Amino acid sequence: MLDELRSLALNLRWGWEPRIRKVFETLSPELWAETRHNPIVVLNRLGEAGVAAVAEREDFLRVLEEARNATREYQERRPPFFDAHAPLVIGYFSLEFGLAECLPIYSGGLGILAGDHLKASSDLNLPLVGVGLLYRWGFGRQRITAEAQQSEVYVENKAEDLPIRLVEADGGAPLRVTAPIGGESVQIGVWRVQVGRIPLFLLDTDLEENPPHLRTITDRLYVPEPDRRLRQEIVLGIGGMRALKALGIAATVFHMNEGHSMLVGVERIRELRNERQLTFEEARLVARAGIVFTTHTPIAAGSDYFEPGLVWDLLGPYLSQTGLSFERFMDLGREKPGDPRAPLVSTYLALRLSDVSVGVSRLHGAVSRRLWREAWPGIKEAHVPIGSVTNGVHLPTWVSEEIASLLRECVGPDWWELLATDPRWSAIDQIPDERLWATHLKLCESLVGYATDRGGEALEPDALTIAFSRRFTPYKRATLLLQDRERLAKLVRHPDRPVQFVFSGKAHPADSPGKALLHDIVELARTEPRVTFLEDYDIDVARHLVQGADVWLNNPRRFLEASGTSGMKAAANGVLNLSVLDGWWDEAYGPDVGWAIPSGATIDRQATDDQAEAEALYRVLERDLVPAYYQRDAAGIPRRWVAMMRASIRRLAPEYSAGRMVLDYFADAYAPAARRVQQLRLLPDWGG
Repeated sequence: MLDELRSLALNLRWGWEPRIRKVFETLSPELWAETRHNPIVVLNRLGEAGVAAVAEREDFLRVLEEARNATREYQERRPPFFDAHAPLVIGYFSLEFGLAECLPIYSGGLGILAGDHLKASSDLNLPLVGVGLLYRWGFGRQRITAEAQQSEVYVENKAEDLPIRLVEADGGAPLRVTAPIGGESVQIGVWRVQVGRIPLFLLDTDLEENPPHLRTITDRLYVPEPDRRLRQEIVLGIGGMRALKALGIAATVFHMNEGHSMLVGVERIRELRNERQLTFEEARLVARAGIVFTTHTPIAAGSDYFEPGLVWDLLGPYLSQTGLSFERFMDLGREKPGDPRAPLVSTYLALRLSDVSVGVSRLHGAVSRRLWREAWPGIKEAHVPIGSVTNGVHLPTWVSEEIASLLRECVGPDWWELLATDPRWSAIDQIPDERLWATHLKLCESLVGYATDRGGEALEPDALTIAFSRRFTPYKRATLLLQDRERLAKLVRHPDRPVQFVFSGKAHPADSPGKALLHDIVELARTEPRVTFLEDYDIDVARHLVQGADVWLNNPRRFLEASGTSGMKAAANGVLNLSVLDGWWDEAYGPDVGWAIPSGATIDRQATDDQAEAEALYRVLERDLVPAYYQRDAAGIPRRWVAMMRASIRRLAPEYSAGRMVLDYFADAYAPAARRVQQLRLLPDWGG
């Protein structure tokens, strides 16, 4: 029995299959909550005797049988074969992956997006493997002090408490690969995480074979020091490529999720030169053919910048193996090649080593073409070869079980994989208003209880609840509402139509301006009724907020929000968006599914007037949004509001799903890249 349960725990499909998750909840509801939903720790604490005792209960045996059925159904389910008309195995590289709260190797949106990409690839049976880092101390747990300041607490990630397995070599010893760090070589261990059908390999330098200064490379996520950051990117890019080779995985397409993976392209060039005796330019051409790059940042400062001296110290000896001179390498990553003092910019290097480059929304694609046009001097901005694949979210992970149950009944058991054009989505219109509204109120009550349990301000289940939850950094303007404290007070203290706000999120440990904004919000929550702040934002907090709020608020400075996937998660649950027309909302917005906050910014004049946009936000709230929520019929149903909820689910859930996103990547990036690589392999002088 224990072996079977460990097998279930080691496949993260329990994160999006309620029937499997229920097994661990039933084993011990108290331990399940206490361990942050960690099935490995639940099993470790119960032990064989504890599990055997629970296994005698009929309710547990019923739940276990349901989990077995769910596992069997998923294994037997065969999605359509994706024929790229060429050999296709995708290596997907990312510095962070957000898969489950008990595997804290993520910070925020980029990692959650990467995790959703793996889950959707599993659902679609796409031939993809993930590569990332296993952080000993992660990103840090947030603690709010008595002075309303953010502090960080780092909790050790112990391998025996994580849903991971050590990868062994053929002889049974732990698999090891190496990567160059200046004149040294760091030993790298490899761990495997199973994400449905998809393997994710995590690289670990905290090994006894390494000296102390190399053991700490995979210590923490997003270290601020450039020296430590470049060491991590060497392990991810070079070490990750070597790990795939050691594992016998012959990837043909390599997807670099952000510029942190930039060295994937350089190591691919080195491999090709060694295997095929190609010149550098020949190897670069072949390598580029199979490389896909996704940029997530809408500002140049979002890239990594490395000074020439640091690059020389850490990569100089390695570059001599690639046939690439130091200056040539630096020029590939410089905004203006030829300037010996200019730093290496991760995004420029990734763009110049990739055949396909995309932003993460249509608007972000346009912003990226302007931002990075210097990578192609002499080319008009409109012709800069950066396209877009709009992000999506993994619906089975983020849609509440209550809403999912309605969709299974009315749309179909496979609702989560239907394309937006499928006529079955229209069946949502058959859900009675009363039933949809009652389901939503149940989720609101769940959020209220959750917030109270976490020590937040006591919320009211019947009050209009607006959630704001994201990274605290100046451009996201968490404090925009504070521009007019008098109007804010009127909203939250209204006797008949109260509005309550739930905030959550973290600032980067080194982001002082972001921490100052967070301090202001915490102080607001401590002094203003119906405003609360939920500490230590993670996947679990996010799930409750996107499922249980009434409105999802997003008010960044326009053109600085690349995508904004949290709003997609909310929309799929019938939570209505109130947002600046930026990122995904610029292409998704319609008055039938939410509200737009007017902004005077344009792509040519991106400066924003915070005061004017705060005024516009309050105008939308006071004149339209709040009245719409409280306008009820004799049965107490806000008919217009429920119609918008229904439209949000029907139109936005399938259009902004991770399944649609992965299908777009397959059609526009992966399959064309695989065909280009195959065509080059067939050239007479390829050599094999």
